[in-house]
Amino acid sequence: MSNKRTGRALADVMGELDEEPTTAPIAVAAEDAPPSARNTTGPAIVPINVLVTPRDRKRLRQLSLDSGLSLQKLGHEAWNRLLEARGLEPLEAVAANVPSGRARR
Repeated sequence: MSNKRTGRALADVMGELDEEPTTAPIAVAAEDAPPSARNTTGPAIVPINVLVTPRDRKRLRQLSLDSGLSLQKLGHEAWNRLLEARGLEPLEAVAANVPSGRARR
C-alpha cells in the first residue's frame, strides 16, 4: 500500500500564521467555501492555544460537562475576569467556528 499524500511545508504553515486575518468578503460561492470562511460578516477570529497537563485537561472537561458550558465559553469567562481585574476592557463575544454538538440548555 503506497501513501501518495503530500503535506505542506512548515514554512508555508508558519507564513499563514504571521499574516494578518482579513474580514473582507471572500469571492467564493458559499457552498464551495470551507466552513471557517463562510461567515465573513463578523470580526476575524483567531485561535489561542493553552497547554495544560492531561490531569488538568480532564478537570477542565469535567467542569465543562458539570456547568453545561463549552470550554470556549469557560475560557472566555476566565479571560474576561483577568482583564477586568487589570482594569482592561473585556473580550469581544464570538461564537465557536465549529459547533460543539452539545444539547442547548
